[in-house]
Amino acid sequence: MRPGQSVPPLETWTGHLTSLDDSQLTELAGDYCWLMEKNRPEDQRSEFQKRREAILAECERRGLKEAASNCHPTAASIDEKEES
Repeated sequence: MRPGQSVPPLETWTGHLTSLDDSQLTELAGDYCWLMEKNRPEDQRSEFQKRREAILAECERRGLKEAASNCHPTAASIDEKEES
């Protein structure tokens, strides 16, 4: 860091989500959905689950029902994981 510069304060995950616009939040929800589908449940850390749930809550709070519903696991994706 150069003299005279300061580090911005740390932002909480929920604070970060709140600062995103709707399109960014929708894209992030899609990314977390994709990651969830590609990983087995035992490979998903609890921090990942907490962040995903916070994304869903923020989507629902904003009325972005489609983004939130797209990030919930479907019965088909759960069945596919069980078969693998």
